[in-house]
Amino acid sequence: MLSKRVEILLDPAEMEALRREAKKAKKSVGALIREAVKEKFLTPSPKDRKEALKRLLSPERAVSFPPWKKIQKELENSMRRGIETD
Repeated sequence: MLSKRVEILLDPAEMEALRREAKKAKKSVGALIREAVKEKFLTPSPKDRKEALKRLLSPERAVSFPPWKKIQKELENSMRRGIETD
């Protein structure tokens, strides 16, 4: 839901160009401007995405899990305890 207002001043030629683009895209001028702001300032660039993925996959972030057999046994035990208390 839109709840904040911003006022910008455009020269008549800019406004007319935006109106033409909005009409062509079958959108309002406001929707066109919101899309441009989102694309330019609020969407991570490919470089930003690559750096974030690099950080996520770095060895410092690596998590070690116990072997599956151990996890499976703990799950079975906790399920059994849950059934016994009912």
